[in-house]
Amino acid sequence: MRALALLVSYVLHPLWTPVLLLGLLWVLDPWLRLQPGVMIYVATVLLINALAPAVSIFMLHRRGVLSDLEVSERKERKWPFLIVLFYQVLGYYALTRPGVYLPSEVLGLVVGMMAALVVAIFVNRHFKMSIHLLANGGAFGAVWSFNQLHGLGLEAWLPLGFLLAGVVGWSRMRLGVHTPKELALGFLVGHALMRAVVEWGWMG
Repeated sequence: MRALALLVSYVLHPLWTPVLLLGLLWVLDPWLRLQPGVMIYVATVLLINALAPAVSIFMLHRRGVLSDLEVSERKERKWPFLIVLFYQVLGYYALTRPGVYLPSEVLGLVVGMMAALVVAIFVNRHFKMSIHLLANGGAFGAVWSFNQLHGLGLEAWLPLGFLLAGVVGWSRMRLGVHTPKELALGFLVGHALMRAVVEWGWMG
């Protein structure tokens, strides 16, 4: 069962979740498929934002800065978080540079991710919140928001988001990385912030 937990944790890793989310929205939302050029550009930025931090975090681990690639020690999470946020800010500028048109809902995905990570950085000073569930909750919030905004008719399928969160949460507990409270907080923060930015238009 530990091998299965590891598989779930790595396949649904927070670094890959934004790319997986964009692919899922592409499948579910016909409105997005009307803009293939924009979506390919966004996907490229998100892919870079996944690979570059992954390499950086791996190098930190090789140099002994991180005890493990899971970054399971709360006090060691500061630099990985800041590295990911740095690349997200670069991605935001790439998506908002002159000449690039991006629908507010799509840009909201990136803003929501950055907002969630900023909250995680502050929370981590006192409490170890699950970043896997932060990303999972954010992805669920994004799908929910696009369903509301574009009338995708996914109401009957949305409970699957909670099921997926449960599977990811089980994997993190099975690996001994998080407690139920840490998982629940991550999911709620990610979900709430993503819906606030994407669905309710809190773009700042």
